[in-house]
Amino acid sequence: MKIMKRKNLLVRLFTVAALINLAACQNVTDDLVPSDEDNRPQVEEGTVGHLPGQVTEDFTLADSHGASVRLADQLQGGATPADAVVLYFTMWCPICLSHSDHLVGTVTPHFATRGTVRYYLIDYVSGSVAGARAAELANGYDGSALVTVADVDQAVFDQFDAAMGTVVVIDATGTIHVNEDYRDGTALRSALDAILPP
Repeated sequence: MKIMKRKNLLVRLFTVAALINLAACQNVTDDLVPSDEDNRPQVEEGTVGHLPGQVTEDFTLADSHGASVRLADQLQGGATPADAVVLYFTMWCPICLSHSDHLVGTVTPHFATRGTVRYYLIDYVSGSVAGARAAELANGYDGSALVTVADVDQAVFDQFDAAMGTVVVIDATGTIHVNEDYRDGTALRSALDAILPP
């Protein structure tokens, strides 16, 4: 009987604590009327940052074979310039794999003849180049148009304020055109259509 009373007391205390916690949230509610408006802060174009319209900082990561991949090399005046660079932040989950399959099967072939685009899968969860290589092999991306790079300390993940499934599109000047969830790839395709030659 004492055990039952203790359980009831604990349940009541937990309930009271939960109600007090909820009461502290006063004006915080779910957005039950979402919109398609971009509510990110306005940015001054050309400033350095991670938002569309801003110029990104340089970074260097190792690909799954250990070779250095430097963003500046992919930009105008770099060693291997491209018209656009696409970054996809993956943790190799089913959602990420469906996005990267869409990239390989739909996006890369669509833009294959429209200039030079470099596509990078940024593995920010494996913790090592060897781990990124193992994930790349296990998921069938070895030799694909998507180059796997290891963001071992999550510096690039933090640089772009990324999350699982974030896609970033950068033009040849280093200007960011897209930094958002991949969803169905529409924003990515629109950005590449605007950046690449016809």
